[in-house]
Amino acid sequence: MPKLKFYLIVLLILPVVSACSFFNPQLPTRDTSLISSRQKSPVALHLVQHAMGQTLVPVHPQRVVVIQRWLVQIPLALGVKLVGAPGLALTLQGLGLDNKHLGIEDIGAAFSPTNLEKIMTLKPDLILGKIDENRDNYSLLSHIAPTVLVKMPNSGDWKKPFMPTANALGQTETAKRVIDKYNARLTEFKEKMGSRLKKIRVSVVRLSPKLIHATTKSSFSGTILEDAGLIRPPSQNLDAIGTKKKEGSPVGYAVSPEVLSQIDGDVLFILRYGFKDPAESKTALHQLMAEPLWSKLNVAKQGKIHIVDEFCWLAGSYLSANRVLDDLFTKNIGKFESP
Repeated sequence: MPKLKFYLIVLLILPVVSACSFFNPQLPTRDTSLISSRQKSPVALHLVQHAMGQTLVPVHPQRVVVIQRWLVQIPLALGVKLVGAPGLALTLQGLGLDNKHLGIEDIGAAFSPTNLEKIMTLKPDLILGKIDENRDNYSLLSHIAPTVLVKMPNSGDWKKPFMPTANALGQTETAKRVIDKYNARLTEFKEKMGSRLKKIRVSVVRLSPKLIHATTKSSFSGTILEDAGLIRPPSQNLDAIGTKKKEGSPVGYAVSPEVLSQIDGDVLFILRYGFKDPAESKTALHQLMAEPLWSKLNVAKQGKIHIVDEFCWLAGSYLSANRVLDDLFTKNIGKFESP
């Protein structure tokens, strides 16, 4: 951050420092209530442990700002009011959520530096973020509002931040119900699949402008398929360590057209990501299907190919996970057995 901008932000923040001092994680012995600037009655607080230590947070925050888009789904799944979040066009895409209806302000591009000035104008009573991107800004953020930073591992570990974030939001009981509902849907799917569950190999491919990317069981969608009891092709049945050995990321690896057999299966889900527009995405899909080895794939012969929403299958939390389950229920990956 340029020095001039830094000093301007500090000047803007100074007037609210004293009002926010009760939230300083170094002051756990202070009185555990404060008078909100928006309310006459005391606000109940609880002490939240997180990646940067401990912070006093309103038990039921009313104006929450999330500063990393992969965290946005957690408060939304818990029914918590958000007043600000980044990159909403991407964050809400595929979830069927209307930003105008939700009343969330876009605080800037998802991958740009945190917009502290915009966050201040929203007058949050809680700020949520990832520690990796906000460690250096933590002190400034804490002077705006109580700030909780969580560890956000790769997308395959998407469940880990859910309960810590729910605890910060005072919504642990609601979070348990969200998890129970997800598990109940998994049980229902397994029962409907019956003996076919372990017979159908499910392949998942992420198609980018210049890349065919096989996703493994360590990816976001991979963990959900595993939760559902489905099996993967041997080339995709890899954990994060095994995936890295194939010179990939922890969640997938590039596949050249010469070895398309690595994306074969009984069912193939394709998610398209990184294209400028639908026309470019459509062209890339046609090019993939025009590859000489494509017609030799079992899944191509059977026609069991499904194009799915890339954002829901790529990453997220329980909202996206349930959209993946919707696809498993509706895409006829294997005819359900009669009860």
